[in-house]
Amino acid sequence: MLAIDGATSQAPSIAVSAQQVVLTWAATAESRTNIYAARSTDGGRTFTTPVRVNDVEGDARVNGEQAPRVAIGDDVVVGWISKLSGQSRLRIARSTDGGLTFAPATTPHAGDLTGARGWTSLTIDRQKVVHVAWLDGRDAHTPSGAAAGAAKAAHADHGGMRQDIYQLSLRPDGSTTEARVATDVCFCCKTAVTVADEGATYVAWRHIYPTNLRDMAVARSPDGGRTFGAPVRVSEDGWQIDGCPEDGPSLAVSADGVLHIVWPTLIDEPQARKAIFYSFSKDGGRTFVPRIRLDRDDDGSTIAAHPQVAAIDSINGRVYVVWDEGAGASHRVRLRRIASSSRDGWTPVPGDIVTVSGDERAIYPAIAVTPDGAVVAWTAGPSNASEIRVRAIR
Repeated sequence: MLAIDGATSQAPSIAVSAQQVVLTWAATAESRTNIYAARSTDGGRTFTTPVRVNDVEGDARVNGEQAPRVAIGDDVVVGWISKLSGQSRLRIARSTDGGLTFAPATTPHAGDLTGARGWTSLTIDRQKVVHVAWLDGRDAHTPSGAAAGAAKAAHADHGGMRQDIYQLSLRPDGSTTEARVATDVCFCCKTAVTVADEGATYVAWRHIYPTNLRDMAVARSPDGGRTFGAPVRVSEDGWQIDGCPEDGPSLAVSADGVLHIVWPTLIDEPQARKAIFYSFSKDGGRTFVPRIRLDRDDDGSTIAAHPQVAAIDSINGRVYVVWDEGAGASHRVRLRRIASSSRDGWTPVPGDIVTVSGDERAIYPAIAVTPDGAVVAWTAGPSNASEIRVRAIR
């Protein structure tokens, strides 16, 4: 269990490098939110005393789909959204000692942007470049063609404002490249970003297709985030909703170059509920196999949400997916493994659904894969006294 005295803790994220695990989360007390980090050198079995990441007291804005994000390269990098100054800004803090201390945070984008920013995702590639994707409202009141009308109608609860998705690449020398990946996207669902060993950058989000269909989209950059190709629709799910599901995708690339994606969507069999689906692409995000359902509807659960996927950085056939789901009066975290095979590519292991936690309230899980298993973290306990719980899976 990880918590800060006198504060509610929520929204964990995890990054792994070999046996080093860094866990970040948000802690709120008296309406002020800070970001904390703790480090493990034994694969997530034990953690150091938490340290505060943000140098400006109370400057973080966090919720379940807007968690602080962490990645490990040579350094540990943490990103979050701040609104303390009245402007919505992405903040980045870096640690050069494995997450024991952090330098003052910086804002990598222009500091005078209007509109909202949020729902970030973060990764580091082999060239030590930090890649950050986020939803951005700098052009909220600017129309952008035929899709804008549908998007504005769908965003009526946000004043009809448009939301776009951006990706920024922050290089070791401090230089940046920023690209707008797509316009008129779903307003409140988390984004995902990952980088393949060969250098391609992938960004995923929930897009708005005519008319108000909320499906997953993926775009690929072949040049380190400078430019992105046209969005590819992962699956035609048919979820039509005049609002935001607040539940987005997660991406990972396995060492064989396969791109894995998980996401939630609404189904109506045998009754309307959210379910978790998985797909993969073997051709660099150009096409995706038909979706595969990961959760079950015969075990008392009524809703499944907030999936995260992680893959290990070696070819040994290990990809893990976690999500949370309602089951009676409780809310539990479940895990399923995806395995590779020469015949089918990648498939869920039959019957391999593990209850990681059966806490009364276990929500918003995060996962990272270690050399000998995985580490899962989640928010647990009542909303006014929540804490972060961690389990190493072997």
